[in-house]
Amino acid sequence: MTELRFVKYTEEYKIKLRGIWYSAERPDGSKFRKLLLKENAVDEYGRIPHRNVLNEWRRDMMWDFWADALDTRVMTIEENDLVTKKADMLKRHADLGWELQLNGMKYLKESGFDTSASAVAAIIKGAELERESRGVGEMMIKMAKMTDTDLVQEILKLSARASENNQIIDSDEVLPVEDGDDTASTT
Repeated sequence: MTELRFVKYTEEYKIKLRGIWYSAERPDGSKFRKLLLKENAVDEYGRIPHRNVLNEWRRDMMWDFWADALDTRVMTIEENDLVTKKADMLKRHADLGWELQLNGMKYLKESGFDTSASAVAAIIKGAELERESRGVGEMMIKMAKMTDTDLVQEILKLSARASENNQIIDSDEVLPVEDGDDTASTT
């Protein structure tokens, strides 16, 4: 009769242990073996592999590479969930902004302008909320309120950041307009 120590572990058992290892957050060989003993994760012969065998499977069967791919999928799912949640929030805000505008307009139509400060405020706030939530970013609103000097400084700051990240900015150089000349030339 063949001794059990010479009977190979099945591929199914190895895959099962790989799943347990991943779910346990990738413990090293000795910690992993202790976990397997605790959970009684034995093969069909009642055996649990030695830590050296577990480390060999981890290396030869590329468990870390496999786990990295799963982690990437998990992160993608989590990021997609965050994007969906934010999109849902922005939609709710836009709908709320539209509702505030409608309620404010309804009040103004029914009651007139004499006692309508809160209705006007609701219309304005609702329009702002809807505009921001429907995709007009805060940066565009901020830039619309900037002076020319502030805009130039912001562009220089963004250009410097792009240059630091080896990004290419494609644009034409605009030369300053001389007094009396209302056209600008480019190179």
